[in-house]
Amino acid sequence: MLNFCEDLHAFRGLALKAVLLLVATRLSVSAQVADPSGQWMNEGATAMRQGNIPQAEQDFQRALAASPHDAGAYLGLGMAQLRGGKLGSAVQSLTRASELKPSLPSAHMFRGIALFQMNSIDAAVDQLKEEIKLQPQDTEALTWLGIIEIQAGRPEDACGPLDQAAKLRPEDQNVLFYQVRAHTLAAQRAFRTLYKINPDSWYVHRTQAEINSEAHQPDKAIEEYKAAIKARPGDPDLYEALADEEQKVGHPLEATNDYQSELKLHPNDPIALFNLGKIQVETGDPTQGVAYLRQAVQAHAAPAPTDFYLGLGLSKLGENAEAATWLERALTNSPSEFLLQSTYYELVRVYQKLGRKDDSQRALEELKKLKAQSSQSAQP
Repeated sequence: MLNFCEDLHAFRGLALKAVLLLVATRLSVSAQVADPSGQWMNEGATAMRQGNIPQAEQDFQRALAASPHDAGAYLGLGMAQLRGGKLGSAVQSLTRASELKPSLPSAHMFRGIALFQMNSIDAAVDQLKEEIKLQPQDTEALTWLGIIEIQAGRPEDACGPLDQAAKLRPEDQNVLFYQVRAHTLAAQRAFRTLYKINPDSWYVHRTQAEINSEAHQPDKAIEEYKAAIKARPGDPDLYEALADEEQKVGHPLEATNDYQSELKLHPNDPIALFNLGKIQVETGDPTQGVAYLRQAVQAHAAPAPTDFYLGLGLSKLGENAEAATWLERALTNSPSEFLLQSTYYELVRVYQKLGRKDDSQRALEELKKLKAQSSQSAQP
């Protein structure tokens, strides 16, 4: 479970920002209708912005004296009381704001925050859900709901609102932090349950292998994938994953054997065919590699890398005219930056062998541009 004080401290700025925004919105409405409480609402908002919370609370009380049924004044008072640490009074004021105007934005959210600080977790969750019903796209409400669900020990329930908040604010580091935290805690809980059911199941070994792979520990991932295959020898995906890790540690022969095992279980698999062709072109028999890659093309493997390695293999076999065709085709299929540079590099060589000096020069100029751009991007 997360540290209660850490959560409140991390999001204090978030709450303050929302408070000031809401007060400013309320003030613009007050000025338009010229209600009797407008002056004191303005004074309260100013005091809040200056951090003078006691003065803000007094001003909102005066606004209520002028307009006893003003839901906005109760909202301002509740937010001032929340900022001042008067949690019970804040809950009462914010509850009254919602009673007077059920559709009033933010009253439920700040009431939920107050209840959260009072450690009334489930009641806080209910208030945040009510706020989200009124404002489905409110990032603060969604984020607070996620935080409170994590605090309640329900990270699975936190993932949904935090995922939605992250879509609305994809570069908000606070939201992203809690999104990662929720998913991590949920995954850890699921893995513990999986392990408890059967610690030697292929599910456990595969999960641990994937964790090791993500942690850039391919040797450990290989051992776990082998254990998973021992428990489930008929799964082609396990052989593919194992072969991928074998490539990472520079074991082309072992990777080849694993991809071939995958093909026996899943004939004509495009990924296995591509990787077998790539390995043969790079380190083995280009003739065999080209044969695999031609099959991979027919099986609809990823076009850019398949086209590139097919062109590379044909170049190694001296089939430069066809090699140029496949390399040129690779350029039209949105290759990665690395593959783009590699393709132009090979085209320079292939065009030279074909006597196409102008094309070779153009390819060389493109290669120089790409390297210059990469160098600039790498600079701090």
